[in-house]
Amino acid sequence: MFNMSSRLVALAISAAIASTPIAVSQAHEVWVTNMTSANVTVYSTDNYKLIATIPTGAGAHNVTLTRDGRVALVANVGDGTVSIIDTDAKRVVATVPSGAKPHGISVSPDGSRALASSVGEGQITYIDVAAGEAIYSEIIGKKAMMSVFSTDGKRAFIVEPTNSTIIEFDLAKRAVIRTLSGGIGTMAFIPSPDWKQAWMTVPKEDRIVLLDIDTGKALGSIAVEGEPHGLVFSPDGSRGYVVQRGLDQVAVVDTVSRQVIQSEYVGERPDMLAISPDGKRLYVTIRDGDKMLVLSTADFSTIAEVKTGDQPHGIAYRQ
Repeated sequence: MFNMSSRLVALAISAAIASTPIAVSQAHEVWVTNMTSANVTVYSTDNYKLIATIPTGAGAHNVTLTRDGRVALVANVGDGTVSIIDTDAKRVVATVPSGAKPHGISVSPDGSRALASSVGEGQITYIDVAAGEAIYSEIIGKKAMMSVFSTDGKRAFIVEPTNSTIIEFDLAKRAVIRTLSGGIGTMAFIPSPDWKQAWMTVPKEDRIVLLDIDTGKALGSIAVEGEPHGLVFSPDGSRGYVVQRGLDQVAVVDTVSRQVIQSEYVGERPDMLAISPDGKRLYVTIRDGDKMLVLSTADFSTIAEVKTGDQPHGIAYRQ
């Protein structure tokens, strides 16, 4: 049973989810986590002005939004917690312990559950978002880099980079379903928009590895120099945009030919990316420059250069 504080957290988050939808005419937002500043900064997509600064935990690393945009979750790698944020009120409503060095946070399709991945001790923490509490924690290996929920929300695919594997995990039974081959030091596991393939960035091998999600068989790889890191797809799935962190570049990959068709310099130590719903704008965190770049996907011209907090890393687009 929940204690009184848990009930209050649940009511606060439920109220956020049930609140009146944002008007269509209102600008969208970009959320950026800042590791050294230990906060999230929020910007309007109309003019890229700062809307809010939200204190989180130490080492705010990655941010993920529920599909409806009402709740944001931040993995705080510095203090072993996840911050749950009411995105309308722009405030933290719950803080959940989640193991040493939580690196990534994923959210179920219906927004009711989240999964934190801890690289410090190979732990995953399964979270009830509305209650603001951990349901359970489980050790699955030496490290847990990040995860992705299945489309039905019943399973998760968890990156275990030390063993070069992807673990498919039954969340209700708390059991491993199967183990898929990854790459050495796999960083990201991103399903294609149709969920037929998974694209994995493997920075230690300078390549993207492709997997058939149903069969678990390798479909080949794409050479991407310079430590491929963050990755997003265009809304139509025709392009992949990947950070080449070692070269301070972003590469464009044609998903049909599986070839890098363009690479552009963006600044010192780019990390993660987000893309606008229309596919026309690319948002990139530049960690060593303490800034976010807004790029045109048409010609890679710079639309805006936005000051962030110290050492920006994660980024998400909120409609």
